[in-house]
Parts: sequence; C-alpha cells; structure tokens
Amino acid sequence: MNELFDLHHRKALVTGSSRGLGAATAVMLASHGVDVVVTFRNDEQGARAVADQVRSFGRDALVVQVDLGEEASVDTLMDQVEDSWGALDIVVANAAATTFRPLYKAERRHLERTYAISVYGFHQLVTRALPMMLNAGRGRIVAVSGADTGTWIPGHGLLAGAKAAMESMVRYLGCELGSKNITTVGISPGWIDGDSIQQMLGPLHEFAMDLERETHPMRLAATPEQVAQAVVMLCTDAAALVNGNTIVADGAGVFAFCGRYSKVASQLAAAKIESLIGVDAPALPE
Repeated sequence: MNELFDLHHRKALVTGSSRGLGAATAVMLASHGVDVVVTFRNDEQGARAVADQVRSFGRDALVVQVDLGEEASVDTLMDQVEDSWGALDIVVANAAATTFRPLYKAERRHLERTYAISVYGFHQLVTRALPMMLNAGRGRIVAVSGADTGTWIPGHGLLAGAKAAMESMVRYLGCELGSKNITTVGISPGWIDGDSIQQMLGPLHEFAMDLERETHPMRLAATPEQVAQAVVMLCTDAAALVNGNTIVADGAGVFAFCGRYSKVASQLAAAKIESLIGVDAPALPE
C-alpha cells in the first residue's frame, strides 16, 4: 500500500461514535488498521457494539463516556487516552447537540449548550490532544461541520453558528499547527440517512429518502458509511494539503438544491394543471 494512504497502527479518537456517522467512521478507521477510542454520552450499549466491530479487525478499542459540554468530563476522557496510549494521531470531532428552533426563540441556555460542545469542547479536545500528537510526531484533526453553515435549514440557526465558528477555528489551527506536522481539516456532509434524520423526520422519512434519491445529482441518499469514506480519506497523509480547509462532501447535493426544488415544484405544478384542465402540461427541460 502507498504509505500516503496507509493508516495502520495509528490511534484515533472519534467523538459521538456510538451511532451514525461517528460509528461508521470508527469502524472504517479500524478496517484501515487504526486503534479507536469510541465515545458516547448516553448509549453505552451502542458504543460497546461499535468497539466490538473495531476489535473484529484486530485493533484496540477504548470505550469512554464523555459529555463534551463539560470541561471536567473532557479532561477525564483525555486523561484516560493518555494513560492508556500516551500518543494520539487522529481526532475526529463528530459529536454535536442543539435545540432545533428559530434563533429568535432561542434562550441563552440553548446557545450555551450548543456552543459548549461544538466550540468550547472542540477547542479543549484539540488542546488536550496536542501533546499526544506531538509525542506521536504527527496529527490530523478532522472537524465535522454541516450544510447549515452555508445554506438555510429551518431551526438550525444555533447549530449553524457553532459549526461556522468551528470552521473558522479549522482555518486558524491549520495555520498555527501546520509547522508541527499537525494538520486540521473540516468536512461538511449534506444529507446523511442515519438515526438523527430518521428521528427528526419520523413518518416522513421514507418519502424524504425517496425524494433525495430521485433528485440528488448522483441519485443517492448518502449513508453514514459513504460519508465515513470521505472522513477516513481526510485522515490519510495524502490529504495533508487540505489543511485549514473545510471540504464539502455531499455529492453536489446542496449546490443542486435550487434546481432540485424547481424540478419538484414543476412536477407538482404540472400535476395541478392536469387535474384542473384535463390536459398534459408542457414538459420542462431536465
């Protein structure tokens, strides 16, 4: 294997890895030869199941409960990693939590909780991981952002603000740590057909997933495993020059959204015209 793509024997910490993208990333890193710290806040059973998958690849796995919004909890996590391994090569900051509501209805406590995880918690992870990365002689920090920093998603104002701050920190850390052989990159996925969106959409999930597949430029509804492929790619040495940048990994889905919306709207309008006047509406260009 080309050493630029070889991750064997590296050690990674993946936050929020008991389910969804975090779990898929932890397992995929293990399949590429990486030992993984699997973290959870509430779902210990899910985290232990992910750790079992990591070990099935012959890799070491630590399972640690953490609340990234609490400084003492993050310190306990990093103390355990340091005591167990002493070195750390990769940090994937995936975990996030917020209250989905319009900004004008948000209270200070909602901002504090959202920013505590994605801004303060992220900063603490980096500063605590830095000595271990220096000990390893290298480091890659991957910050998971989201489409809500670049486009409007109802109720996402709190999370978008926190993730936008994280993206800015990625740029600064890229400049501050690059000379130490520690690089920082961001990744901004689009639709991920995981647990979170299933819970958010409820009975509308299947309809929305079909619509995503029908209108996405690549005709897919991205799974956590597909997005995890891009995350793992960014963990390799081959992605070093991405340092300081946030990469959009959505298959052009967000960029195409206006066209996708127009297509669906035209179909609905055509159906309405046909029902009113009983004749076929003219077809619009693809």
